Amino acid sequence: MSAYVEDTIAAIATPPGPGALAVLRISGRAAKEIGGSILRSPTGRSLSMSGDVSHRARRARLVRPGSGEPIDDVLVIGMWAPASYTGEDVLEIQCHGGRIVPDRALRAALAAGARTARPGEFTERAFLNGRLDLCQAEAVADVIAANSEAGLDAAWRQLSGDLSARVERGRERILDSRALVEAHLDFPEEDLPAGVEAELAGRLGATKHDLEELAATFSRGRLARDGLRVVLAGKPNVGKSSLLNALLGRERALVSDEAGTTRDYLEEPLAIGSLAVLLCDTAGIREGGLEVERAGIERSRARVQEADIVVLVVDGSAALDQADFELFGQLGGRPMVLARNKSDLPSAWSALPKEAPPGPEVAVSARDGRGLDDLQKALLAAIPEQSRPLDEVVVTNARQHQALVRSAGHVEEAIALLGARAELEIVAAELQAACAALDELLGRSDVEDVLDRVFSRFCVGK
Repeated sequence: MSAYVEDTIAAIATPPGPGALAVLRISGRAAKEIGGSILRSPTGRSLSMSGDVSHRARRARLVRPGSGEPIDDVLVIGMWAPASYTGEDVLEIQCHGGRIVPDRALRAALAAGARTARPGEFTERAFLNGRLDLCQAEAVADVIAANSEAGLDAAWRQLSGDLSARVERGRERILDSRALVEAHLDFPEEDLPAGVEAELAGRLGATKHDLEELAATFSRGRLARDGLRVVLAGKPNVGKSSLLNALLGRERALVSDEAGTTRDYLEEPLAIGSLAVLLCDTAGIREGGLEVERAGIERSRARVQEADIVVLVVDGSAALDQADFELFGQLGGRPMVLARNKSDLPSAWSALPKEAPPGPEVAVSARDGRGLDDLQKALLAAIPEQSRPLDEVVVTNARQHQALVRSAGHVEEAIALLGARAELEIVAAELQAACAALDELLGRSDVEDVLDRVFSRFCVGK
């Protein structure tokens, strides 16, 4: 990272392939100089970037450096430091899309002195130059990757700085408490005055509560960002694959009257309300079968254990048997929705037995589509917090969650030490550790390994 100040990077910031436009992004000290080497006026005269007004678009001709051979007619926008995305001089060149023109544009920038950018390096520079903190930088990738309204809302709140502001408030309270403790370190022979100790304990208790409350939003944040994992489980031939196809609105899974057709699980994305859902069809769970089917059944059991919600599919047109009761026992303890399939046929039973796992029962027909809306509503209701709009800032990844949990733990230890009349130096050390965890969350501490993990998942050009 130390060399970045001296070099200039370039990348195509738009997806490869056919398209009306592509964007070449250049950032660094030499951006203006490189622009002068590869850009000409529409009439072919040299085009100087120095003295250019920032954030003003102009038409230009993109050429090969040295020879001046034309590549494309383009639109150029210069965004000069520090008022740019990266905090450096940035040049964005809009050329025609496709494969050849963007490739030639990038090669021209590289020939003029730029270096190919690493994945996420533009956002990494924005972070290193103080344009974004680490929570906001992570949110950039989440905005791009969002596949649901809830995921986009959560990412946008982080990108807007809502999470950072709330973490910063907690950090300031910890610093204030630490300052109060350290103000009494010069008098080690004296205990904290009772009034000061009570004030400090109350302040730290409120801070711990706020940190734990924010950490507890991780379950909602993960569901908003990654989606709900829903597994269709049941005996062979109860209509799981047909139900998958009906929910997706297309023929994704192979359907047959022969039991055991599905030998492995299938996963497909689906939107339910504002949530993204990863819908999984599994092999019918039963004893016996061929070796390949038994392997598929074991995978099915593993998917069930990882699910946020299990949809237990039963055949409402056939009498319940011993295999159903065994399955009821195996799937108990998971968030459950029971889908009584084949409701278009005469029902073979009127009510579920007491052995059935708890959860709502929905009558559906994969054949004619009845009850599918009710099933989707039941899935959302099975996660109560998802039935409400995502109208608050939430934690969306494990790194943020772990930092908050660590910080709250150190605050809790400081409270316990105060109550035990421990040395104030130890109390101050716990508060320092609590603050350090929040600094890591915001990216203010020296955490190069964390930064590498964060930015490696970005696309090139961002």
